[in-house]
Amino acid sequence: MEYKYQYQVQPSDLWQLQMYYTYSSYLAIINVIFIVSSAALLYALWGTSPWWLRILLLLFLSLFTVIQPTGVYLRAKKSLKDNHDTLQLSLNDQGIEVVVGDQKEFKNWTQVQGIVLKPTLVAIYTDKNHGYILTNRILKDTKKQFRAFIKTKRGKRA
Repeated sequence: MEYKYQYQVQPSDLWQLQMYYTYSSYLAIINVIFIVSSAALLYALWGTSPWWLRILLLLFLSLFTVIQPTGVYLRAKKSLKDNHDTLQLSLNDQGIEVVVGDQKEFKNWTQVQGIVLKPTLVAIYTDKNHGYILTNRILKDTKKQFRAFIKTKRGKRA
């Protein structure tokens, strides 16, 4: 079986990956505690608090629900600022072939460092700092078959 995808990495792709890492770490527990606490304080103190405390509580609530995700998105956008290359990714039983512009690279499955399966994306790491993100936007109607294929390759890596 062979899967071929041609796409440009979008800031939203990196944002999704980073948000998965953020909310599957210890930081997620702290974020959830702060969100629930600030929402409870906001609800309990809204009627009796002065205007400045209401604004402070709203700001605190938005810190983890709006500001942090926006910051992650802006960092992803900045890191892709100069990257306008189209990525051509071919995956088969032998490995992964990547073509970017006139550069071509092949990695067999034993060279793959890690595979991360999340509900909206698949991340394939070829080393500690490099990898490929395939979101549902890219996978489209091959999502189910591709995920089954990639699960068989998980055990074949080094």
